[in-house]
Amino acid sequence: MEWLENLKKEYATQDNRSTAFPIYVSVQEKFCVGVIADGYSVSCPFGDGETITKYGHPDFMEDSFDNKNALIKVLKEEGRENEVDDIIDYQLGYIWTPIEFFLTLKGAEEYMKANAHNHGELRTYVHHFERRNFEMRTLLKELGFKTDV
Repeated sequence: MEWLENLKKEYATQDNRSTAFPIYVSVQEKFCVGVIADGYSVSCPFGDGETITKYGHPDFMEDSFDNKNALIKVLKEEGRENEVDDIIDYQLGYIWTPIEFFLTLKGAEEYMKANAHNHGELRTYVHHFERRNFEMRTLLKELGFKTDV
């Protein structure tokens, strides 16, 4: 099985992100968890949640704007300059959520390229199999993968 031999070679020679443990790669998508109350911030299990300020107007809250000036421009174009004071700002929380996993960075990057049209912002996140994860370490060894540890 040539594809398996190629996969094993890729796995053995890829950047291991400075860990001696065998790795796997998750593809994660930035996901909006909703409005975050004033004084709070979003918490992401991967440590890098993000709170982003958006701007809206009571008449069209379904459209949020990243920039207050863009919303002001829309109001002016509609002859509603007097409603600029009605603009509200609110915070949306975003976290990274895993959607797929791969044994190689190459596989993850190919997935992201082929499926970008199905997702929002994507990234890779490298994990490692702990030394006591005997199930995965044994499986990798049985398949002939180089795990070193």
